[in-house]
Amino acid sequence: MSRGRAPGEDSPQGTDVRPGGLASAAAMGKGTPMSASDLAGLDRLYLHIVALREVAALKEVADLLVDGVEPMAIMDCFHRGLTEIGRLFQIKEYYMTALVLAGDLMSQSMRLVMPRLAKMEKAEKQGLVLVATIEGDIHELGKSLAGYLLTASGFEVVDLGVDVPPRVILAETLRLVPDVVGVSLLLTTCVPTVRRLSGLIDETFAGQADRPLLLAGCGFNIPKGPDERGGGLTDLTGLLGVDMVVADAYDTVRICLERMGSRKRK
Repeated sequence: MSRGRAPGEDSPQGTDVRPGGLASAAAMGKGTPMSASDLAGLDRLYLHIVALREVAALKEVADLLVDGVEPMAIMDCFHRGLTEIGRLFQIKEYYMTALVLAGDLMSQSMRLVMPRLAKMEKAEKQGLVLVATIEGDIHELGKSLAGYLLTASGFEVVDLGVDVPPRVILAETLRLVPDVVGVSLLLTTCVPTVRRLSGLIDETFAGQADRPLLLAGCGFNIPKGPDERGGGLTDLTGLLGVDMVVADAYDTVRICLERMGSRKRK
């Protein structure tokens, strides 16, 4: 199955696939100044990620780590690259094979990055987050990236994998009692399955203070109607029956941190 065009290979409609401000990645590294060479390396890494150049991307990750670039800057670069891959998938320039290849590339890269991250100053310990790709779907880009960022932010993350039935997620929720349950879906055909999971959690935890927050990350939007209303995250939240729909991996971290902050204040 074709993955479609890669950036630098006659991108459609003159699409600009440049990172567009990788200097912001420096902010992810706790304000550490970054040299022009480091920023150029992150620029190259972004392009390798989007073009799915596995060997070149892994070499760039290794070189950046040797040069002392902070792990969070590299993770930010992956966030940007995977966001672009998701966009190319939505416009049918990339296909499911590309998502699988991108997921494998990220997993291999994070095996290089996470040990370095573990040696850095530890983030304040947060809560427990349970993540899974819902039954009927096998993609894991957003879920995995969110998991890595949550781990870097001090959360304990339990990843149940892909194609996970609602009752398995519920059983693990009862066993682990997480603060947050996050489910990922790319296919609209999985909407009823997420709604079933939501119903199970609502029924099981009715009236209980330890009910987990149920988040969903989607790879699609609700089309706007003729009046141009609708199509936002609030509409998706109602469609899926979850507590919140996250915009991306960073949004997941933000919401989980807010959740822990609200629990500590009680």
